[in-house]
Amino acid sequence: MTAPEKRRRSWLFFALAALFFFGVTNFILGFISEKSTADRAANVKSALILWLGAGLLGLGGAAYFKISARGFSGFPRKKSFLFPVAAGFTLALGMLLLKISLSANPLAKGPIVAITSSNALIVAFLAWVFLRERLSTGQWAGIAIILTGIVLVSLGNGSGSRFGAVGIAVLAMVLFGLTNFILKLAGEHGCNSVTAAVVLWLTVGGCGLLALAWHWLQKSRFPELRPAGLAWLALLAGGFMALGMLCIKKAVTSGPAGPAAAVSGSNAILVSLLDFWLLGHWLPALKLAGMLTAVAGIGVLAMARTLKK
Repeated sequence: MTAPEKRRRSWLFFALAALFFFGVTNFILGFISEKSTADRAANVKSALILWLGAGLLGLGGAAYFKISARGFSGFPRKKSFLFPVAAGFTLALGMLLLKISLSANPLAKGPIVAITSSNALIVAFLAWVFLRERLSTGQWAGIAIILTGIVLVSLGNGSGSRFGAVGIAVLAMVLFGLTNFILKLAGEHGCNSVTAAVVLWLTVGGCGLLALAWHWLQKSRFPELRPAGLAWLALLAGGFMALGMLCIKKAVTSGPAGPAAAVSGSNAILVSLLDFWLLGHWLPALKLAGMLTAVAGIGVLAMARTLKK
């Protein structure tokens, strides 16, 4: 394989890494919803802590930029930083809606994550409309196979999803699609992936600080997570989410946005596997079929050729 071909294929590696980080993040959020014994408002707190976890990585990245005298280089124009800032806001809101959806039906982690993970079609459509990014027949086939697998994973949940939870999950899906497309735009405008990721992390962390300030101004009781260890899990989930966003930024920058989002979006498979392995929730036949289908779709995407613009 030549060097240009290796670079073109690197998007798949980063998309698979994003799949792992997002899968762990979503499983932790579902676990918190299922195990929390506090009032329902505590589910919002876990989202806020997740935001702060991403912000901590952002502070670490900013400190490194300062110490290394690198600074926030990597933006071709002064206003280019607005791309990761906008992506940070849409991501934060999307994660909040995902957490609310999971709290409405915590036993439906697989289906809810599957719905939000279907944002690949939104990303592919926006990239086609605004960036004229064309996909080959093989890539469209891969996306279709992955989405079929996600649907099967969703249908394979015995408890089913409540209508309200599904509606919120759809809104989260739209926001995640916008986030990934904005990151694609940032790459098209020459924004460095690491610098953009740090700005995005700081933006998400800033959302957490604003939420804390709002609670303080309202003098309202900040909801608690019981047991106390769940708060640390939420903080850890924020770190995993931040790393996932770095990987998806690299994936959509170095490769086609739709397929990259489809691969990372199949993290519903990992959520269901962790749900079975760690919590003992039995996997119905449809879930198993969906996982195998999505894996097959990833294989198709890996072998499909990429069209030039």
